[in-house]
Amino acid sequence: MNTQSVFENDQELNRLAIQNRLLRECEEPFYRRFFNGHHQLRLLDLGCNDGSKTVDRFDVPEIQKVVGLEIQEELAHRAQTRYGSKKFSFYPGNVEAPDFQGKLEQIMEREGVEAFDIINASFVLMHLKNPVALLEGLRRFLAPGGRIVIEEADDASSGLTPDADQLFRQFLQMLETDPWAGNRRCGEHVAGWMEQCGYREIRQHLVEIRANDGQLEKKRDMFETFFSYLPLDMEILCQEEPDNATYSACAEWLRRHYDALRAEAMSECTELRVGLRMIACLGG
Repeated sequence: MNTQSVFENDQELNRLAIQNRLLRECEEPFYRRFFNGHHQLRLLDLGCNDGSKTVDRFDVPEIQKVVGLEIQEELAHRAQTRYGSKKFSFYPGNVEAPDFQGKLEQIMEREGVEAFDIINASFVLMHLKNPVALLEGLRRFLAPGGRIVIEEADDASSGLTPDADQLFRQFLQMLETDPWAGNRRCGEHVAGWMEQCGYREIRQHLVEIRANDGQLEKKRDMFETFFSYLPLDMEILCQEEPDNATYSACAEWLRRHYDALRAEAMSECTELRVGLRMIACLGG
């Protein structure tokens, strides 16, 4: 998705709301296993967007304090205005900035948080140039026995069945060329990165959001949320880099085949899948 225009209109915020609803079916059982039997947990949520998902997932009795960080200042301020409370606090923060750790320390001091029992990051690593550096740096902020919980895309498991003309497979390949979409196969690598950083008890779960013939509204939501942004991204990329042969070829393919692909995805005769990977580990 074009990060230059993301979050600047109600349409994008609506897309996020739909995405959060779709993700809930995968996330809630996974998160619940880390909450059960605990109390007064302190949680850091990286990439909290407008705060709505953070509050929806983590406003549970087991959690005492939640700090959310969001790279988009406007979104962070929106979250704090709408949801800020004794339990929830939201701040702008760029996890790739050189002063990130220092700023996080200041936030923790202000909020009276010595360390976090859970650090959650949903669809953050896929957008980073050096995700390993972030994972390494986060260890110091975990309490003893604290956990990192990561959720990332895994398009190795995304698909459309049947896909006789291989339109969806080709479309997924083009998504990998979109710099604004992030690394949509990031989920495959997270466990290895965690091991490299010295984390222990690494557990990962491959999950899929599915919709078949009797779930046309869910199909529509899935396609519009996770895939439909590519034509606009390619149009803008072609304008910015008119001599880029890859972008030009993708844009031409989309002009020829996108409508047919979307029709297949919406068909009562197909099943649409979006692959995700949930990974958790101890701080070491």
